[in-house]
Amino acid sequence: MQQYQQQTYGQQVFRNGTLVPLSVAFVQETTIFREFGPLAGSTLKAGVNIAPPIAGTLSHQTFDIDARYYQRLASTGVLALRFRGFKSLGDYPDFLYFGGNSEMRGYDYLQFVGQNAFFGNAELRFPLIQAALTPIGVIGGIRGVFFADMGGGSFHGQDYTFATNKDSIYSPVIGYQPDISGNPVPIYGLPRQISGLRLVDGRASYGLGLETFALGFPIHFDWSWRTLMNSSWENAVFGCRVVSASGWQLVVPCFKIQTF
Repeated sequence: MQQYQQQTYGQQVFRNGTLVPLSVAFVQETTIFREFGPLAGSTLKAGVNIAPPIAGTLSHQTFDIDARYYQRLASTGVLALRFRGFKSLGDYPDFLYFGGNSEMRGYDYLQFVGQNAFFGNAELRFPLIQAALTPIGVIGGIRGVFFADMGGGSFHGQDYTFATNKDSIYSPVIGYQPDISGNPVPIYGLPRQISGLRLVDGRASYGLGLETFALGFPIHFDWSWRTLMNSSWENAVFGCRVVSASGWQLVVPCFKIQTF
């Protein structure tokens, strides 16, 4: 595990030592709430966490900001915006895990991690049913939502490109042939060109959902679609296939690419 962490992240994720963290944060809250959640106002938390190297203790400097804004539309409609930014420096920098839930819908829970990380969300929330009379009594209203998410995370020294608009030439995989050990070797087709703005290591999603409350707990049903902001690029990146070889399930390359 330690070797894998060193090869993947350039350092070990798990640490063994002592921290002496000192933190300060600015917090501002002007949000107005209704029974269904925030209606108007804003929330801001900007903090700094510094662990100095005292007598061999682990050290880092971490900057974290979480800003949310709610604009009321008509009576109970809401435009909700959120930005979370995170950066950690030093000999033993901290990490931010995120993904899934309301952070990056359409991706796995805590799928993203990095010492440099951010994500942003935009939601249009609107009422569908103010209240519903059911056999078990009156339940809370049902609200609809359209949303869009975007974000990414990286480690220091990692070759990371969030987005690009440079033209790229890629060769798609059109088939596979086994090598002498029975492992699949991809067969590449004719080169193709991809142009336009697109996400490279960054990720985004969009979709719609339904929100309600039951017994005081929020319940969300979301339908989301992943996007890289470029359909041709999505066909290349998401065109990978899992094949079986020698009893193993392998994710084989779906293309090789050259950017210029």
